[in-house]
This record gives sequence, structure tokens and C-alpha cells, in this order.
Amino acid sequence: MLRTWISALLVCAGLCLTGCSTEETTDEGTGILLVANRGASSIAQFKRASSAEGAILPQTTIRGANTRLSQPGQISYDATTKKLIVPNGGDNSVLFFDDVLNQSEGVPPTRFLTGLGTQLNRPVGVQLDSAHDQLYVANGGSNNIVVFGNASTIEGGTAPVRTLSGSSTRISGISAMVLDSNNDRLWVADPVANALLVFNNASTLNGNVPPNRYILGTNTKLTSPQSLLFINSQLFVACTSSILRFDQSDSIDGNIAPTATIEGTATLLSRPQQMVLRPDKDELFVVDSGASAVLVYENPATINGGPSPLRRIQGAQTGFSDPAGLALDFSANQ
Repeated sequence: MLRTWISALLVCAGLCLTGCSTEETTDEGTGILLVANRGASSIAQFKRASSAEGAILPQTTIRGANTRLSQPGQISYDATTKKLIVPNGGDNSVLFFDDVLNQSEGVPPTRFLTGLGTQLNRPVGVQLDSAHDQLYVANGGSNNIVVFGNASTIEGGTAPVRTLSGSSTRISGISAMVLDSNNDRLWVADPVANALLVFNNASTLNGNVPPNRYILGTNTKLTSPQSLLFINSQLFVACTSSILRFDQSDSIDGNIAPTATIEGTATLLSRPQQMVLRPDKDELFVVDSGASAVLVYENPATINGGPSPLRRIQGAQTGFSDPAGLALDFSANQ
């Protein structure tokens, strides 16, 4: 009787006499998540990206006059060097932050591009070509792409070394671009024409050059495409309230239907923007400006239909305000 009474007392206290498991049952998570907020002109940093969800507070938020952030767009981040490149749409500039994971709230950029000579005009996206040390910048204000040399050191009012611009390019609007470095190919999302443009020999493109391929038509389901992501040979396109997946991206052309369409009320997609694949697991992270959320989906290579997200980060405490940019760092146990 005494042992039974003691056992009951210990159980109430959260203990046990025998057979207790020492296994950790909670996953605190790893990785860092970076979110660029156009509305708040800030970069929010969240810890434990692998398990983060709900209305959580960011660990750090880079913001304030010293940062020069003004309506940041779709960002570029290198997990190896910890360098962040930000297209600054409200200030016609591009900002470079070194060692960004260890920076505090009002940190100034390490260097920046700005001035008439740069030809920057409401930049919405950036792509780094490390092999050629070149930086591609998509100008939403002038519907063209400018390319800068010496990307690892460039700053100030330096002029671009190449420009993709003119009626032959068929660019009527530009919301995003992605560089397929393996094939030296540049993809451009045109939300005005509801089209994708493909340019070969990206490292030498210059002037009023026509695209090699043009994905356009009702079969494509393209509706104001906002962001592009390559995962192996698959191309993911964030559109209004949906994400499209095109397999065999090396050959798609014309009025071709997507392989898969992710849409519907359960997905919570509203205006999806930048997408990133979690490198150590088959999970797709999507920042959504309409839902003011980061949505996480399982198995992007085979996903189709109207699945619910695995997790979502959403709520007033996140500080999300028209979020457009997204980056992940799982290179260390953060």
C-alpha cells in the first residue's frame, strides 16, 4: 500500500520509480530562416527553422535607417559565406551584408550599389553567378536585367557590364528570375504577359536579344508568376494562389501544361513569393505576401492537388509585412 501511494505521488510530480525513458521527446529544431519584409523594410531572422511554426517572435530583425533597407525583394543568400544580397526596390539599390547571421538590428550594409550609373530601377530580384563572379539584377521599374562584374567586391555607382533589354527580349514585365548555372541559362517570370522566358548562354547575353523559348498560353496555367525555383530538372513557379511544377524543364516550350498544380483553400496559398528547398530534407518553404506567412510543404518533387502545409509561421508576433524574400541556412546546428 505504501509503495502504491508513493508511486502515485511521484507520477503526479512527473516522475516514476522504474522504466522511465531518458529519450528526448521534443525537437527544438535546427537551422536559420531569413525573411525579407517589403512592407516593414526589414530582414527577420528565425532560429530552429526545421520545427518553427505559429506566431513566433524573430530572434533578430535587421531594420532602421542605418541598414538602408527599403522595400526589400527576393533575396540571395550563400550559406557557405553567410553573405546576404538584397534588392532594395524602394531605394533603387542593392545591399550586401556579410556575416548576416551575427548582425544586430541597426547594422549598416557591408557595401552597396546605388546611383544613376548602376541603371538600377526598382530591383525586385538578384542572382549570383559565383563561377563568373557576376551579379544579375532584375529591374521591375524598367523591365530589364542588368549584370555586374566583380560581384564579390563591387560597390558604389559602378555601371553594369551587360544589359538584357529591348523589345526583342519580349519582357513586358518582370517579377523574378532564376539562373540555371549548370546549363548557363536564364529564366525570367513575366507577370504582365503571364509567361516564362528562357535565354541560353546567360553568361554572355547582352543587348536586345530574343528568348530561345517562351512558355505562354492557357494550358500553362500561368497567372501573374512571381517567383521561380529549380530543384534538379523540375521548375517551380509561384503564381496567384498556386504553385505550378513543370518537369523536364530543359525542353518545355510553348503552350504546355504543368506537371502538377498546388492550389486550393487547404494550401493557404494567397500570393506566394520566394520559394526555397530545405537542403537536408524534402521540404519546400514558401513565403506568402498575401497570407503574411511562411508555409512549409512535404515532398515537393511529387506534390499535387490541394494539400495542407506541414507547418506555417504566421501571426502578429512574426512582424511579417508584405514578406517577399526567403532564405534558409542548415549548414550548422543553429
